[in-house]
Amino acid sequence: MQNLSKTLAIVLACAVNTNALSSISQTHGPHACHGVSSSLQAPNTTVVLTEVHHQNGTSFPLVDQVSSCGGPNELANITANLCRLVVNVTTSRSSSVQVEAWLPDDWNERFLATGGGGIGGCIDYPTIQNGASLGFASFGTNGGHNGSEGSDFFLNQPEVLKDFGYRAIHVEAGVGKEIVRAYYGRAPKHNYYAGCSTGGRQAFQSALLYPEDFDGVLAGSPGVDWLRIVSSKGILARRIGWPNIHSTSYVREEQWKAIVEAQINILDPLDGVKDGIIDDPTMYRFDPEILACGAGVLNGSVCLQPAQIDSVRSAYEPIADSTGKIVYPPFELGANTDVFSKNINTTTGKPELSYTILEDYFRGAVYNSTAWTPSNFTTKDMDFATDINPGQVNTGGTDLSAFRAKGGKLIAYHGRNDESVTSALSAWHFSGVQASLNASLSEMHEFYRLFYIPGMHHCSGGPGAWNIGQTWPLAEGTRDSRHNLLLALVEWVEEGRKPDSVIGTKFKNDYVADGVESQRTHCVYPRKSVWDGKGDTSRASSWMCT
Repeated sequence: MQNLSKTLAIVLACAVNTNALSSISQTHGPHACHGVSSSLQAPNTTVVLTEVHHQNGTSFPLVDQVSSCGGPNELANITANLCRLVVNVTTSRSSSVQVEAWLPDDWNERFLATGGGGIGGCIDYPTIQNGASLGFASFGTNGGHNGSEGSDFFLNQPEVLKDFGYRAIHVEAGVGKEIVRAYYGRAPKHNYYAGCSTGGRQAFQSALLYPEDFDGVLAGSPGVDWLRIVSSKGILARRIGWPNIHSTSYVREEQWKAIVEAQINILDPLDGVKDGIIDDPTMYRFDPEILACGAGVLNGSVCLQPAQIDSVRSAYEPIADSTGKIVYPPFELGANTDVFSKNINTTTGKPELSYTILEDYFRGAVYNSTAWTPSNFTTKDMDFATDINPGQVNTGGTDLSAFRAKGGKLIAYHGRNDESVTSALSAWHFSGVQASLNASLSEMHEFYRLFYIPGMHHCSGGPGAWNIGQTWPLAEGTRDSRHNLLLALVEWVEEGRKPDSVIGTKFKNDYVADGVESQRTHCVYPRKSVWDGKGDTSRASSWMCT
């Protein structure tokens, strides 16, 4: 812990002593796995754990995991014969990043890093498990702190905020590649990253700030304007009358369920297929006047009074900053509104947002005060957060020219039924990158492709054919590049085959063992998936890209 580096570059240079690592046996396996622990003498890096697992299909408890990440009774599933290695890398005098490696015996010579979700702090075990099962040397990180709830780990911790904001994935990439080189005796041939939500933000952050870290980046539901995404939940809650839950303008939680159901019933058939899915909610505007009491659409217990109509209308307007500039897209029709409408503590009956990230992050990182509450949240709070940008958490721009120039490939995907990160944000960001590069659409598609998934919730789930290989367990039908975006990215990077579409799968009850319910072809943006008008809508072949 002495002679700590003053910059990240020095930290990474010192994080792993290459000479010490090179002394480890180049024949990977149990001996080499435990040999890392005994041989690694690198400054600022501590081996916390080494384990050998040769019981594919079994599981083990994550005994040191905090409760907000699942707790010590949470199980990790062994998906290959592998070496599990956990290291701690000091990034400053007051911060460190935990990195976990799953190193399969049957290695495909590829490196896969993963990110986090929400306010981070939890290893992305599902993606690591999938990666190891496919032969990737798979890595995860806690983002610089343990846990995804609370504000304590951010309070008075500017270096921890930097780890969460931009540094942890870069540390994971640098240290992880050195571990691969030590364990297998050679460097990986290709380097990949996959993450969703906060992990999607980290994907773009890496491509922007550290373009040499990865050859291919997969960004799901990317939270590229993270501070405004979080702020939007407080702004929308205030628009619908919260915390004045007894006012005439307040719209109750049970009313919102009826409102969203009405939106789907009205707008779903307009794409030609009645399947409970609004394929592209950005195409429509919705006047809540039709839900007024007496209009006959909603029953008397959930219909809207005049002041409530105004509240609902404002909830679907875009968000502007204090100067009046629109900075965040409207909440999308048909999406679950719980992130701002589920705002009463069911035990006490008092106003309380169920979306805890707003309070946790603004307390710990923005205002540095445990007394702060979001009950009076306004656009001024959002603007203050974006102005100070704690730990550089907001993606630092749209100029991906360096990543493009080095030959990097980026695939983003976003569910059109995303309740947390408004899906239109991905189109906004795509256009922002295009403008920064002054690139044509065909030039953008040479390195950056966006796929929209109708009917998918945030990162996964929903009524649509949402499974594109991003969740565990990885079904047999999603282990090829036509059905799995990570493998499509690998094929693009290594073989130059550009993905024009991907087949999404909907499993019965969202449970792989129950079998396939339907499939659909999803298209590279701005093309859209459209029913051919004659085929079975549960078959991917019946959907065209137009």
